Amino acid sequence: MEIRYFQIIIPLISMLFIIKHFLAYRKNILNVYETLIISLFWIGVTCLALFPDFFSDIIANIFGIKDNINALIFFAIGLLFYFQLQMYKIIKKQDHLITELTRKIALNKHTDK
Repeated sequence: MEIRYFQIIIPLISMLFIIKHFLAYRKNILNVYETLIISLFWIGVTCLALFPDFFSDIIANIFGIKDNINALIFFAIGLLFYFQLQMYKIIKKQDHLITELTRKIALNKHTDK
């Protein structure tokens, strides 16, 4: 097995991010759930970097795509759309909460006069 540069660099960067988020957890900036999800993401990125052919073959076989690179690209685009949808839902919920808060503040100021 030939080791390529990204197979060394990506795990090192992932380890730095995991340590950074663990330190944020220790400072109570992140909770356990956020720390776990972020760590699992970076562990997944590390696994994908260390064994790219293995994972690209699995993804290609699952989706029935002949070329491994195309399978990874389609999978990555799908993940990006999923994360974008989740962010959209969070922003809409936050917008609704801000609107409700603004209404309550306006009503409180009106009744205080």
